[in-house]
Amino acid sequence: MQTSSSKNCSGANLILPLKNEKILERYDFQSAIVNSWETFRNKINLPDTFLIGQEITPHHSVKDKIDLLAFDPADSSIIVIELKRNKDKLQLLQSISYAAMVATWDNERLIKEIQKDINTDPEELIDLITDNELNSNIKIILIAEIYDPEVIITAEWLGSKYGIDITAFAVSLNKLEKQLFVSVDQRLPLKELSDVYEERGLRRNSKINTNEVTWEEVIPKLQYKFGERA
Repeated sequence: MQTSSSKNCSGANLILPLKNEKILERYDFQSAIVNSWETFRNKINLPDTFLIGQEITPHHSVKDKIDLLAFDPADSSIIVIELKRNKDKLQLLQSISYAAMVATWDNERLIKEIQKDINTDPEELIDLITDNELNSNIKIILIAEIYDPEVIITAEWLGSKYGIDITAFAVSLNKLEKQLFVSVDQRLPLKELSDVYEERGLRRNSKINTNEVTWEEVIPKLQYKFGERA
């Protein structure tokens, strides 16, 4: 997988739906992320995260499988990653149910699920899990081309009201000549309105402070004599 920023290149760079290039959700999209995990984890702002595995069964009572499961050594948390090629309102519900099931795991169960064939250093990963108590808070990452508003609004509400750690990224396929690039753009968390208000307030305050400067302070700094007469 080749990744690029969310900005589109000019010229012959085209943004295409994944299905236009016959990219399948599991066998192409998911495999590409697994095969380029070292690069992709930086795109989702988790540079130190380890990949546990793919297509993992969260509980013996269900047949569904978690697309990708990861481990964040920064806070010893498990990360459920749910992929959709296009959009699906059930994506959020699936990821939450998977998180609830994974939350019952202990260190031994997590180590058992490590797929050594896709890990660059499985022994280091095992040591990190063994030596630390697992965080009870499970992180959720949604990855899709586009999202229904209900998904983002509900995810934001679950995060702000109940502290559930949910992040959503939109991916797009860029084609430049014969090369394909995947762009990653964060859609959640959203920028808080309070941050916008604070920035505007700072700009207003800076203008006020500028107006409070007196001519007695300015005149000695003028380079030309006519400035003082003016």
